[in-house]
Amino acid sequence: MVIDKTTGRGCAWSIASKTVTKLLIAEGIIGRAIFRKPRPNGDGYNLLCVVKYGENAHVMLQRGDDMAVEPLWAPSFVDEEIWKQAVVKFHIFTELDRNVEKHLLPEMDEYLQSIPDAELVSMTRDFLIKQGVINKPISQRGGKTYYFNKNEVYTLDKEPRLFPYEGRIKFCIFEVRGDCFNMNVWQKAVSQFEVGRTLEDCIEVFLKTEIVYRVPREPSSIDRLVQHISPPTYERAPENPDESTFDYIRMIVGLPRYRFDSWEALKDEVKKHRSEIYQRVLQRLKIDRQFKSYGVPINFLKASNIILRCDYAIEFIFELKEREVSPLSGLAGSQGSL
Repeated sequence: MVIDKTTGRGCAWSIASKTVTKLLIAEGIIGRAIFRKPRPNGDGYNLLCVVKYGENAHVMLQRGDDMAVEPLWAPSFVDEEIWKQAVVKFHIFTELDRNVEKHLLPEMDEYLQSIPDAELVSMTRDFLIKQGVINKPISQRGGKTYYFNKNEVYTLDKEPRLFPYEGRIKFCIFEVRGDCFNMNVWQKAVSQFEVGRTLEDCIEVFLKTEIVYRVPREPSSIDRLVQHISPPTYERAPENPDESTFDYIRMIVGLPRYRFDSWEALKDEVKKHRSEIYQRVLQRLKIDRQFKSYGVPINFLKASNIILRCDYAIEFIFELKEREVSPLSGLAGSQGSL
């Protein structure tokens, strides 16, 4: 099982590693060997041991020649096989709770699934309070600051008194540092917090919150072919002095050089998608602001010339219709009309 920290529940399960670490310490893991591995040269053993540095327990590597036959330590509340599978993955010089989170908890899916919501809320509450969530700005919007007061109630600083707001966020928003917490999930949950609700009520909202990442759509063959479509250029014939009109509209479609070994190969691909390319050019023209200002319906235009150029681009030239013309009638020449 992989702990998914794109959800509030996944973050709470990750926080549970702190509780599991406390249980391991309470059962006496400090100073004990948890994994024995023969050295590559066959000269004795290396042992993974848990030692205390300051307030934190760390996993360290020690020579274990004098402990080669001593039994390895294991907790009573973790299945023996699960423990063996986890400790072999523990990283040395790393905090015990980090190893528990990354390597032990994912093996304890039944334990995680069995944790009641009330217990997850309680563990998350204790964690957030330790991180300093009380009397710290949780959200600042439109000059209003929201925070959890000393009674753990989500409160609006109306005046503002505690957190003056002077056209900018003056006070740092509450933030949790560390891998066990996803601030993006927290911030999404914060947008749903209601004034007057308790910290535990808000944590319940957090547990139900998740971030859904959209899987990028695989580009189609036409998406790969049409690299960009230039803005239209409006042109007038020399004999037309009226600046409020146009005689021709010129547009360029950029095509990829790197996908084709030759201009002929590109030409064949353009033939396959000529109708789709034409429709995309028309769609780009429809949304152009200057074209809209002329008030000319798109169906009043015809493609008088469409040229596949030697520089791997298609040049479209539009003008007003005099008679119906079917665009994209064919390909001709080394650089010719489409």
